[in-house]
Amino acid sequence: MNRSRKCVGSASWFKCWCRWLVLVPLAAAAAGCQEYRWRGDYVQAEKEAREQNKHLFVFYKWWLDSDSNRMLSEELSDPAVKALFQDTINLLLDKEFGPEYVEYVGKYGVTSYPASIIVAPDGKFQVQTGRIPKERFIEWVQKVKPPPAARQPPKQPAKKPASPPRAKS
Repeated sequence: MNRSRKCVGSASWFKCWCRWLVLVPLAAAAAGCQEYRWRGDYVQAEKEAREQNKHLFVFYKWWLDSDSNRMLSEELSDPAVKALFQDTINLLLDKEFGPEYVEYVGKYGVTSYPASIIVAPDGKFQVQTGRIPKERFIEWVQKVKPPPAARQPPKQPAKKPASPPRAKS
């Protein structure tokens, strides 16, 4: 028997088989979310967001949770929602990836899935847990992360050159 394979033993084999049964359709659903350029490494994603002075969007899910998968394949796949995250660093985390991922989202107070976390460049963050309708999700994102033009500080009007001093008569 080949012990180098991950799926050995009846319990491991069943778990592995179930993952593939779920992951293949999920991969197809996630194909609708390719525009997000999802990252899977939270350390690298945070570093990129800091260096580029961008918001970080974290979507936390569990591969067996129907609300997580529906939100990924429906709300987050909607063109209006995708457009809101074209200027962010996007991080997709699954609870099953390991305890360090559960601990990572825990620093934002997240204990359930699905959860959406938006972290501003200054480190302030907002969390939305559970699956919510697309319209409410869009409203939340727009409130937490205004469009790029609204985030830029107002331009200062050009100063008028000082008039030359008047000659004394």
